[in-house]
Amino acid sequence: MVPSWRPCWASPLGCLLVLLACGADEPSGSIVFKLGTVLQETFSAQCPGTIAMHLGHKLATDRLNEGIGHGEGGHVTELFVKDAQGSRHRIFFNYTRYEASCDEGEHSAQVERAIGDGAHFLLGNTHFAFTESAIANNAQRLVHYCCPDTDELFDLDYKYVYGVAGSVKKDTHQALTAMALDGSIRRLFVYYTEDFRYATVTCTAAIEHTTSMLSQLNPDFKIVSVMKYSSQNVTSAANFFDSVVAEEAVRAEADAVVGCDGQDAGIQTAKAFARRKYYLKALFLTWAPLHSGFVSSVGGPEAANHILTVAHWHPIARGLADTFFGTPVEYAAAFEKEHGFQPDQLHAVASATVLSLAWAIQSAFEQCTFVKPSMDAASLLFDSDAIKCVDSLGVPFPNNPNGYALVLKSLAGQAKTTFFGGIEFNRFRRNIAAQPLTLQVQSGVNQVVLPLEQASKKLIMPVPRPVPPEKTDRIGVLEKDNFIAVVVVVVMSALLLLAAVLLFGMFRRMRRQHANRVKSLLVIPPEHLQIINLPVRLLDGSWESGKAILRNSLVALEPLSEVMLAGTSGDSFNLSKARKIPENALSSFDGGTPSGHGPISRPEASSLDWKNCEPIVDIDMETVNGQDLNHLKRTCSGDLGTAPNLLNMRPSMQGSDVASVGNDGSQHNRFPQPPSRFWKKQNQQSFHGGALSCSQILDLVLRARTLQHPSVVPVTGIVWSLPDLLSDAPVLVTECQELGTLASVMDNQTIELDFVKQLDIAKDLASALAYLHAQDNPQLGPALPNKLCGVLLNKHCRAKLRVPLTALQGSQNVMKTHKQESMLPGMMREADQHELADVCQFGMGVACLFTADRSSTSQTASSNAIGMQQMVEGCALARTQFHELQFTRGPGMAQLLRECCALDARKRPCFTQICKRLEDAELEMIRVAQQAACQHSHSAPQLHLHNKQSADKLLYELFPAKVAEALKNGQFPDPEPYPCVSLFFSDIVGYTDICSKLATQHVMDMLHRLYSRFDDLATERGLFKVETIGDAYMCAGNLRHPQPDTHAALMADFAFGCCAAANEEPVCLSRPDMGFIHIRVGIHTGPVTGAVVGTLNRRFCLFGDCVNVASRMESTSTKDHVQCSAAFKELLQQQWPEAASLAEPQEAKLIKGKGIMHTFYLYPPQKAHAAIDASNPPSGPGLQAPPLSSPFLKDAIEGW
Repeated sequence: MVPSWRPCWASPLGCLLVLLACGADEPSGSIVFKLGTVLQETFSAQCPGTIAMHLGHKLATDRLNEGIGHGEGGHVTELFVKDAQGSRHRIFFNYTRYEASCDEGEHSAQVERAIGDGAHFLLGNTHFAFTESAIANNAQRLVHYCCPDTDELFDLDYKYVYGVAGSVKKDTHQALTAMALDGSIRRLFVYYTEDFRYATVTCTAAIEHTTSMLSQLNPDFKIVSVMKYSSQNVTSAANFFDSVVAEEAVRAEADAVVGCDGQDAGIQTAKAFARRKYYLKALFLTWAPLHSGFVSSVGGPEAANHILTVAHWHPIARGLADTFFGTPVEYAAAFEKEHGFQPDQLHAVASATVLSLAWAIQSAFEQCTFVKPSMDAASLLFDSDAIKCVDSLGVPFPNNPNGYALVLKSLAGQAKTTFFGGIEFNRFRRNIAAQPLTLQVQSGVNQVVLPLEQASKKLIMPVPRPVPPEKTDRIGVLEKDNFIAVVVVVVMSALLLLAAVLLFGMFRRMRRQHANRVKSLLVIPPEHLQIINLPVRLLDGSWESGKAILRNSLVALEPLSEVMLAGTSGDSFNLSKARKIPENALSSFDGGTPSGHGPISRPEASSLDWKNCEPIVDIDMETVNGQDLNHLKRTCSGDLGTAPNLLNMRPSMQGSDVASVGNDGSQHNRFPQPPSRFWKKQNQQSFHGGALSCSQILDLVLRARTLQHPSVVPVTGIVWSLPDLLSDAPVLVTECQELGTLASVMDNQTIELDFVKQLDIAKDLASALAYLHAQDNPQLGPALPNKLCGVLLNKHCRAKLRVPLTALQGSQNVMKTHKQESMLPGMMREADQHELADVCQFGMGVACLFTADRSSTSQTASSNAIGMQQMVEGCALARTQFHELQFTRGPGMAQLLRECCALDARKRPCFTQICKRLEDAELEMIRVAQQAACQHSHSAPQLHLHNKQSADKLLYELFPAKVAEALKNGQFPDPEPYPCVSLFFSDIVGYTDICSKLATQHVMDMLHRLYSRFDDLATERGLFKVETIGDAYMCAGNLRHPQPDTHAALMADFAFGCCAAANEEPVCLSRPDMGFIHIRVGIHTGPVTGAVVGTLNRRFCLFGDCVNVASRMESTSTKDHVQCSAAFKELLQQQWPEAASLAEPQEAKLIKGKGIMHTFYLYPPQKAHAAIDASNPPSGPGLQAPPLSSPFLKDAIEGW
């Protein structure tokens, strides 16, 4: 026979589409891979199924080549080969079918012809699998089988032979196991034909499974008879399946039958049992029930009902989907649209085989770089010089493999879920993830009943025994049994009604007693608190928590800004406008879900216009005692919506406070906020706002108090109002966390969190969230505020999460709606969605915690400037941030955070998995940190190696003399106040962009050159270098050495010198095109406290409001300018009048945590006049250090 073959896309329309796809929007072109298969196009009884295989192959290749349905329903039908540099080539398949009859010799010849024609890959024919596999393996060509029905082929362990279909030996296991577990089925009859290899293998495996496994599971379950027959036996006996098969089942008194045969034999067997009306508790048949006319052939739904069969795929199977074909239902629709009839399992597995190969090619070259800009498939697969590959750590492979080996490796490691089922290959390259489906005819339709996760209906076993109708007695119009039931129901209803009345009275009394106990447990009278400092309302609308002593314990006072009491407007409260509540309002509190809960806005959602977006809360008079009402009256006597509300506002820092914010929930711009529809939904609901009574608030506080975890902030109780607090919000009393919020500590330039503390913080937070989302009664809503503003640090630098009441209140609505709504295929539970939303917040926050940039302002600006092209694919992380995580925290940690920030929530891990992976990544982080330290030390200039200082000298360089002496003596130094110091902050303009363009060693060389000059200038002027963090440099005057009369002048002169030195240093010595370094400087003066914190890698840190203000002066300054505060300018007027008189005032600025401030630009005396005359700040090469014209300045500097 002359073989006929034709490419599936060789039609004029197909060629036009391919040419257009190859040239449109794809500068790298496309690659056409040749697929060959030898299949018979006409039906043959000896080689069935070849037509179905061909149609399944053709549908997948056509869909990929022509892009049918691309983008429709979210399915991706255009696939690309992409290398590590992002170069993409469109994948096309030239699918060619070679015609051959059902003859082994002719088939082998056609296989050799396909290989000779240059076919890159072969799609196998099941019927000649052994000879075909041997030829392909010898020719080193991959042959991918869709549906081989024997394991012996894969036992040969051919390197180039793969199979998508699972083993048929397990086809009957699910049904047999269900029979054994049923308990009522004990006698099994098995029959099968020896003419059909699939039938022989299937039933032989069923017999072995029953005797070896199920007999131990249920000793009473056993095989009573086994019958083997051939086609000769069928023709020799009249009505063989009735007179022989059915008769043997009746003789053996079998109550279950398993038959392995073809379509016609199965129909005849089912008809025989139906005609005999022999009761079987279970009947399992292969192939026949899958036929579309099976039900009508056996005599209708009544005869066919409850018959079991097996399939490797079915359109109604649940829980299966992919991005190419979608769900099984969508695949069936696409196939029917193309061919006009519904597909069966052979069509589906053939299409899945092509899809598996396409995915393997797509992912094979992700760690490689295409050396040639354009290439064909032969060059890509067989030319080892066309690609260069590296491993996951960036190390090139010692023996650069060719593309064909990479495709085989990608296919071997494939683990995918498709519309057909799972695809995962074992060491013999056989798919072990595909599970057979057990189907049962119910109401005349095949339904999937096993496995349960894909089932569409419940398995019915044993089959119900037909019950003949019986005559019943009647009493009146009702049957006797129904009449008795009605009488019983009426009597029981009366008794139940009486009991309900009694129980209701008892229940009301118990609820009232319980409410009183809860009130005594949670409500704290104000007089029991020894107030240290009251909570303070910040300008951004958030609150800085106060502190108090309660029962000899330090506690934090946090106003519940997410709720307001009824009758309030803004910050005021009018008791006469409060809505009256019945006296028994509190008695309705029973510790369970309160009725009428209104939504609560999140704490971080508050802003300067917070009054317009907070819900109203009813005042439950019964829950507030007389003293509380007096405090409410005193507190709310005025209208704080007007000017007096500014009396209680102050900046977030005081001179005595640590540079980080206290134990509060204020916002920080440190963390970029990813989009989340869950937070949006919560905030939208808060505007609608039902009212909350005091009892309902107590309910939420009680729920918060019951959360017991080492990493969750313990809640002590609630105070309805505090004296002298100009707000009507209730105050939550919690355990005080000494270091305040995590975001404020990260913004503090004097506190450095090493990688060990960072990892501990991440593990603490993940552990707390895993505990919270494991709650079942009730389930919690989203518990992690955006920007991690609810994460606090105690004095041991361990993280604790303050759970917002919104998470507790939102969980009640989740519980009510979740029980009523049915889950659609592919949908997640609401609780899982909340957890995955927190996972994204966690990933974004921890990624910022682990990266080097500690500037809140720059972080926000950079995050807003990130475009989609700068984001990691499918993730909310920036590429530079992800690369920094890989370098500084290891690939494992970087991959974990990438998955947490995945845009597709279904790809994010849960917190239980995150906790385990954080533990596993700890050793890798330590190793990577050590390597980074070694690399940093090796890259330092060799000039300093022979000038190594002694230990004592190094100690005195790092710490002031008093602190150094204490550390030498083994003592922990006490904090030391400094009443007036000058602080200097600087950073490099465009540092993030510089890091993305230069190698690490060049960035380190730039910083070393710049900081060395800064160190020399500081040494000349007797200033103390506090620390450097990345590109930030911090210096202090009047700290190590007394300089009470000159430290402002010395600091200003130091700033001018630093600007001049920076403008003289090139960014990169080997790249003059990048120009010179530019910095921005901020200076402030004021009191600070110096202390050594922690026990590991001790650092001398400065605390106080002065530190934050100096940092804000730097972050709001501009290129090559020195910005100072009004306080520093006044002091400079006394110490260096020439420079102070030339200070240029700036427009009033809104400084974070301080409000409106007036700042000044400082200029060296010899340049200031020219700058002022030009009415613009100088934009030349930068400020130059002034000559030492002032005698006192010369004397001050020469003194050092």
